[in-house]
Amino acid sequence: MIGNRIYKKIHNWFIPMPEQECDVVPVSQYHYFSPSPFQKVVLDYLTWFGVDTKGNITRNRVYPTHIEILKAQSKIREYGFKTVGFIEKLAVSEFLEMKSKMPELDPARFVYYFEGCYHNFKAVKLASIEAQKSNDLINTQYDSIKNFLIEIQGFLKPNDLRTRIEFTFTEANNWNSFFRVQEFITPFCKLALNCNELGRLSMTYFINPHLKELIGESLGDTLEKRFEELANSEVKDFVKELPLNRRYDKWFKEVQVLEKYKITVTERNS
Repeated sequence: MIGNRIYKKIHNWFIPMPEQECDVVPVSQYHYFSPSPFQKVVLDYLTWFGVDTKGNITRNRVYPTHIEILKAQSKIREYGFKTVGFIEKLAVSEFLEMKSKMPELDPARFVYYFEGCYHNFKAVKLASIEAQKSNDLINTQYDSIKNFLIEIQGFLKPNDLRTRIEFTFTEANNWNSFFRVQEFITPFCKLALNCNELGRLSMTYFINPHLKELIGESLGDTLEKRFEELANSEVKDFVKELPLNRRYDKWFKEVQVLEKYKITVTERNS
C-alpha cells in the first residue's frame, strides 16, 4: 500500500545522494534516532513477531507478558487509535511487504516511515471478507455519484458552477487525517470517502442548501433523488449526510486556495 515514492526515499537512504539533492534524513542523523512512543510500540510488535534489530526474520518469536501487551495497547490509544489489534497486524504486514522489496531494511528505518505515512486506508487489505464486499460497493457508489456530479456540471453555464475540487489524502502523508481518503467538492455538493481503523470504507456528503437556486429545480430534484436512493440501498449503513456548519459559498472559495487540492473546470456539454 506504500507508494513507490516512499520506497525510493528509503532506497536513497541506503545509497545516499549528495547532500544538496537529498530530501530525507541523512544517514548521520539516523544513528541518533530516538523512537517516538508510537514507533517504540511498533518496534515491539516486530520483535514479538521475530524480527531482529538488523531486520532479519527469525523463528525466535517473543511472547510478550500480559503487562507488556497492556502497555502497548495504552500507548496506541494515547496516539489516538480506538482499535489496537489491527495496528500490530498492519505493522508486520507492511514491514514484510517492504522487506521483500528492500532486503536491507531494518526495523528502526521502517518505523520512521510507518508512522509518517500511516493512514487507515492501509488496513483495507486486512479487512474481513464482509468488509471487503462492502468496500467494493462503497467505492462503486462513490465513483458513480462523483461522475454524476460532473455530468450535472456539464449542463451548467457559469464557470464557477462547473468548478470542481479534488483531493486524495492517501497521497499526502496522511495530511493530518488518518480517516479521510478522498474528497470531491462542487459548488453545490460535497462528497467524502472515509476509512476507519478496521479498513472499512464509508461515504459522507453534504448538499448546498441553495442547491436548486444554483442548478435549477429539475437537476436539483434529480440529485436529491439520487441520494435518497443511496439512503435505501444495501450500503445505507455506511453513507451519512454530515452538516457543514458554515456558509457553503464562502467555504468553497476557501478550499480552492488550499495547497495540493486539484481544481478543474468541467467542460460544458455541447
